[in-house]
Amino acid sequence: MNPTLFFYTLFLVFIITIGTIATSEDVVYDVTGKKVLNNVPYYIGPVVWAKGGGIKLTDTKNKKKVCPFYPVQDPAEVNVGGQFSFTLVAKQEYLLTSHILGIDSGYSKSSCDQSTFWQIHDAEAKAPSNLMTTGGSFDSSETCFQVVDYPKPTSSKVHSYMLQHCPSFCGAGPHTCFNVSIHEEKGVRYLASSGTPFEFVFQKVK
Repeated sequence: MNPTLFFYTLFLVFIITIGTIATSEDVVYDVTGKKVLNNVPYYIGPVVWAKGGGIKLTDTKNKKKVCPFYPVQDPAEVNVGGQFSFTLVAKQEYLLTSHILGIDSGYSKSSCDQSTFWQIHDAEAKAPSNLMTTGGSFDSSETCFQVVDYPKPTSSKVHSYMLQHCPSFCGAGPHTCFNVSIHEEKGVRYLASSGTPFEFVFQKVK
């Protein structure tokens, strides 16, 4: 074989191999070790259920009805929370880390006619302006999120993750990503863009 052709072929094999490895490492897994499907309902909750259960929506804040809704952590440790779909902007079969996505709550039985996609209006602000709500437009700077591996997992037995809000990846906004965290206010645990990152796991809806 021509030496030039040989090294060119070897280079292509190397690139394909590296690409395959990278892709397999990017896949998100649920608590049972199965790959998380793109745009399919899942529950998300903490690794250790000590301060509450899974994430759900609430239509009440400070004892008043609100629209759009707020994603909050259920105070009851036994509750898995609500069902949410994580939808990649790029079409894929499985959810991938560090890929832009939107989070859809699905429509509930309510008079609130706002969009069901999660959003953060102003990630650089302080609460309540940086709290997560529904009402966003898919693939916009307000609804631009990514799932990343949690840097120091609580348990080595399950795959745990955190959310990041990255406005500039989908349009205008700060050229940085903000860790989605828990912000406690009057006993209610909201999701917000400041504080210690919220570590969570995926559990497929049966």
